[in-house]
Amino acid sequence: MTRTYEEAKAALLESVTSGIPETVTLENAQGRILAQSITARFDIPEAAKCAIDGYTFAFDSIKEYPATLKIIGESRAGGATPPAVGPQEAVFTMTGALVPEGADTAVRIEDVKVEGDRVTILKAPKKGDLINPKGDEVTKGQEVLAPGTMLDAKTVALLANLGYYQVRVYPKVRVGIVVTGDEVREPWEERESAGVRNSNHYILRGLLAPYAEIRYYGIMQDEPERMIPLFDAALRENDLLLSSGGASKGKYDFTKTIAEVLGLTIHFTHTNIRPGRPLIFGTREGQRFLGLPGYPAALMVNALAFLLPSVRKMAGLSDYENRTLTAIAEEPLRSKTGRIDFVRVRLHSEAGRLYAKSAGSQQTSNFLTLAQSDALAMIDAEHGSAEAGDVVTVWPL
Repeated sequence: MTRTYEEAKAALLESVTSGIPETVTLENAQGRILAQSITARFDIPEAAKCAIDGYTFAFDSIKEYPATLKIIGESRAGGATPPAVGPQEAVFTMTGALVPEGADTAVRIEDVKVEGDRVTILKAPKKGDLINPKGDEVTKGQEVLAPGTMLDAKTVALLANLGYYQVRVYPKVRVGIVVTGDEVREPWEERESAGVRNSNHYILRGLLAPYAEIRYYGIMQDEPERMIPLFDAALRENDLLLSSGGASKGKYDFTKTIAEVLGLTIHFTHTNIRPGRPLIFGTREGQRFLGLPGYPAALMVNALAFLLPSVRKMAGLSDYENRTLTAIAEEPLRSKTGRIDFVRVRLHSEAGRLYAKSAGSQQTSNFLTLAQSDALAMIDAEHGSAEAGDVVTVWPL
């Protein structure tokens, strides 16, 4: 049951929904995705404030420079309301302090001369210089962060600045991972010459960690009588179950059979992408299963193409699609019509243009060139090979 890239991706995205939001404090908000709109509860700044340490005064009260004004007081950040200024008067005003009533312009300490209670402004400013007006940063009621925004250090700090301490966020996606194959060994285990190391677990964990709580079930040998109960339990314990290996049509590829035994509705078993045509997607009563191919390069391309956008959407992220750039092919990038090739490329810029060239071997069995590439060039099914000079879409890695 083969689906095109677009059909398979649409089927996955249509099947996923976000979890029920929960409330967390700012200490636990970083890396979470907002489930509410954040609006300003007050103006920032709440009143006009001075941007520097200097003197504030009424611009229109001075006709020529240098001008000497009388210092009538000071304004400290967080201090009492400063005295109002009249014509030919100034207040020493510190960074972040309230601008006195009547004042609308400030000058730096470096640009004045002070003698006793007199300050001489040596250089003519412009009206409004070095004043942050009320509401200049944000006005009360303005939406500052939209639902679906991932919170990072700067946005959590913004929440604090806006007076938010508790926020509603989506729960992280519960993802289970099972690695299958008699030949697979963990990195710390002894490996026979016919075996392979378990890199797939680390690919999936690395890609999904920002959005998911990951439960790793270990390596499962190709024994259906043991695989069936494990897959059944893991499906019930997670929002999404992933497996690597056993997704093709070999003698010991049991993933599709196990999915059918467990009563999953199989939506597709292959797509038209390369590397990694085998991809099994099934659902059962709100449970989701994705059977990924075993070759690390094929698994990673499928994870980038299908899994990541789906998990981002499940996590509540509004911008869940992969980011793309356009580049100029520096050399032919081989593909075939009827399939979408994700070609491993290296990128470099020259004269303001981005160029892509092959990172080396494009064999599915070769993971090194994928690990060392900068991006995947997506060659669409209608295009065939991209020739030197063609514009191609690339997914930065």
